[in-house]
Amino acid sequence: MDAESRFVSVNPFACELTGYHADELIGKRMDILLSVASRIYFQTHIYPLVTLYNSANELYVTIQTRQRVPIPVLLNAAAHTHEGQLLIYFTFIPVHQRRLYEKEILAAKKAAEDALLRNDELLKLQQRLEQHQAEQDRQLSQLQQRNNELEQFSKIITHDLQEPLRKINVFAGLLDNEQPDALTSMGNTALTGIGKASSRLRTLIGDLQLYFTLTSQQAEIESIDLQPVIEDISQEYESMGVHFDLKPLPTVVGNREGLTSLFRHLVDNAVKFRQVGDTPAMVRVSGTVVGHNSFRTTPDKYNYVDYARITVSDNGIGFDNQQRDEVFRILKKLHPRTPGMGLGLAVSKKIVELHNGQISAESAVGKGTKITVLLPIA
Repeated sequence: MDAESRFVSVNPFACELTGYHADELIGKRMDILLSVASRIYFQTHIYPLVTLYNSANELYVTIQTRQRVPIPVLLNAAAHTHEGQLLIYFTFIPVHQRRLYEKEILAAKKAAEDALLRNDELLKLQQRLEQHQAEQDRQLSQLQQRNNELEQFSKIITHDLQEPLRKINVFAGLLDNEQPDALTSMGNTALTGIGKASSRLRTLIGDLQLYFTLTSQQAEIESIDLQPVIEDISQEYESMGVHFDLKPLPTVVGNREGLTSLFRHLVDNAVKFRQVGDTPAMVRVSGTVVGHNSFRTTPDKYNYVDYARITVSDNGIGFDNQQRDEVFRILKKLHPRTPGMGLGLAVSKKIVELHNGQISAESAVGKGTKITVLLPIA
């Protein structure tokens, strides 16, 4: 092509590519082969680039055939002076699959970016996992320390506290066997107080020992029909003037001794806090099967399975419902003059949790209390 952008020579491949004969192109301007957009690009960029720097490489343009079919090409150009005339030599390299190549390149780039992103995410997950493992190790260490302390405390309860209590009882028994006039009235009153206090302390030590040894027991698990269990417990209290309303109960999975102790504590609690006066004590026990989330503490985790929901309700003195969580704390008494040691519901809660269940309370002052227990069914 000359300096006026007119074709001087065209090779056979150019003719084959464009559908023109050589004599149809020679003397014609470059515009005949360019689309409108490529024509503007040629005039504003390619031609000035070649005249200034004598070359241009791998520039993308679209040429058109005689039938106006667009063909994407890569253009290379070089300017040379021949016999005093400036000539520009062009080569066109068709790139029919350019779009496909670009997509492949973009896809490869995206895949590489995704791989890097996944790698970053894996690194972050690994860091979080390491932090979680470190935290878990710390918690396990604390738990082990806690278990060791509980074992030591259990030994203290079993021996160190029982031994001085036995001696107190022995000495109190010796004084009690003395002649009636050996002690003053004040001494006899004090001796009676010592007997009551030692009996209360013995009960407390026994309950504490039971509470802190629950987790260490290797309990036998079996299917348990709760109906006869509750009926046997109710017969123990019918002689005390307590009326029972027992509904059909489902079969659960658990340790028979533990669940018997659980419902004995719940019934005993209902009887213990009955109304004062002529109102007969009434204990109602009913049960049904409900769907419940088996995850108790893990956030945003759900696995609904069937549980037995057992309710033990009474018409006793009740308590302020705002204290419904406090009643399950160990040695927690809502009023110092109420009977018991404050361990019944704490022991009940621990038995239920050992069975992978849940327990809750609802109450109102003067209107009784309802205890709800969730236990896995058979």
